[in-house]
Amino acid sequence: MTRRAIVLTILAAVVVLGLVRLVLPIVQDALHTGDGAVIRAEVRLINQCPLANSSFAVRNTNTGRSIPFSNGRAQIEGAQGTYLQIVLASRFDDVTFSGEKQRIKPQMTMTADCDSGERMRGVMDGIGDKFAK
Repeated sequence: MTRRAIVLTILAAVVVLGLVRLVLPIVQDALHTGDGAVIRAEVRLINQCPLANSSFAVRNTNTGRSIPFSNGRAQIEGAQGTYLQIVLASRFDDVTFSGEKQRIKPQMTMTADCDSGERMRGVMDGIGDKFAK
């Protein structure tokens, strides 16, 4: 092999290894594989509902554990690939609200959106009934 061929081979190997290092985490995330590391997420709530921030919690969909928001923030742990979801705080046990699921990350912003027509009117009516007791 000529010197030029050796240099090009080494250069190609370096480029391929760099691409593998770049793409591998994306593929692992898509396939829900990896080291199974536990991620501690700090979740910031964007509240677009006529309820106090303390009316909501963030739930780990794998374990079912819910952490209520305090001052619009909550910290929760979950394995890599876990989904988190906004739910109503446990004191609203007769009413359900399920926000969109998001994959866990160390820093997250999640939105409680109560502008969903009939479905949200039912939730709000249920909350009103809960306070009427």
